[in-house]
Amino acid sequence: MNKTCFVIMGFGVKNNINLDLTYNKIIKPCIIENGLIPFPLYEETKFNAYRCDEICGTTSIDYKFVTCLNGADIVIADISTMNANAIYELGARHALKPRSTILLCAKDKEHEFKFFDITYVPIIFYNHNGLKLLNKVIEETKKKLNAMVDFAINSTSTLPDNPIQRALIEGKTYGALKSPIEISNYQLYLQAKTKLDNNEYSGALKDFEKLYIQDPSEENLLLLVLAKYKQAESQKSCKDLIDCINLITNSVHIESSTSEYLFGRLAAISLRVYNLSHDESYFYTALEYYRRGCAFCKTNLYCPRNYCALLVRIQEITDDINIINEYFYTAKHYAKIFLSLDMAASYNGEYDQRIYYYFNRLDLCAIVEGEYMDYEKAIVRLKSDNDISRRQQETILNGMVKLKSDLETITHLIKSY
Repeated sequence: MNKTCFVIMGFGVKNNINLDLTYNKIIKPCIIENGLIPFPLYEETKFNAYRCDEICGTTSIDYKFVTCLNGADIVIADISTMNANAIYELGARHALKPRSTILLCAKDKEHEFKFFDITYVPIIFYNHNGLKLLNKVIEETKKKLNAMVDFAINSTSTLPDNPIQRALIEGKTYGALKSPIEISNYQLYLQAKTKLDNNEYSGALKDFEKLYIQDPSEENLLLLVLAKYKQAESQKSCKDLIDCINLITNSVHIESSTSEYLFGRLAAISLRVYNLSHDESYFYTALEYYRRGCAFCKTNLYCPRNYCALLVRIQEITDDINIINEYFYTAKHYAKIFLSLDMAASYNGEYDQRIYYYFNRLDLCAIVEGEYMDYEKAIVRLKSDNDISRRQQETILNGMVKLKSDLETITHLIKSY
């Protein structure tokens, strides 16, 4: 008897992706080649279909998809558009059935893929150009999908293929676990952050490692790396700093990232390597990462401030006054542009983000002017603020002191010529 199939995905063009191309060129041909039939929602075969929007009848759409999700032997889900309905239906399928759910996703959407719950579920990523699919991609993706469908049809495995069913089949309760989680992930995060803010790097690192194991998200990876690189910096270890860079680049697809925090973290670590080793390549690597982070800055001007401040430090790399002039006036030019950006921390957000925004803006103004205005007043304000952490105070203060010195050096050099 033929196995039944149901497809979870949108139709038409959504989020600049032609979903009908994927359905008609990849998914439906595989379904037919493997002899799958639509789930028999109605006795009259002609009214049934593989995809919900193709199913005829006046029956409500929620009844259609719930019944098909529950009854179909195999479900194929394309979540390329991150459509809320498709994700909801996928979750429903996982809750209803332990096996035979197959996932596809367009490759260029992989950087948006932040669903921790299905991180470890096999997914067929394929290259979709938005409005067309290359023949090579169609054939490669069909081959992978056919293999998955063949497994779903013929495998005798009873292992569940999704996190919900894996948890249910274990049949454990928290009280029965040998090593219960003593605190929640959020409590662990707060505990680790407090240690980090108090410069207790070793303790913070251990806590963030636990947090990342329990929730391996990009955000937790960057927190783990922050503690790791702060410890490496305090120990003046270039090797450990480079290990931090490798940890990020081996865990995240850098080229497709749109994360200001990711680029800012990579830049900060590269700059620390330069500060310790005086290897000029790390200076330029840090500059490039800060530049890329500027394109995605929305919160507190972190990357823009550091990009401009690092441009000002060019006199550490070269004696060529023409290059020094070029970098300095480039810093001034971009500082003016960045000061006009609308940052969330200027009108909303947590207090520590607003403080970062205030002092980052102050630093950008100093770069535009070529010197600090009311420097001593700003230092007094910073040191008297008891509502921010010691780490935050030290970070801002050290940045201001360094920038002030660099501005004095570069303006003196330019005036001398």
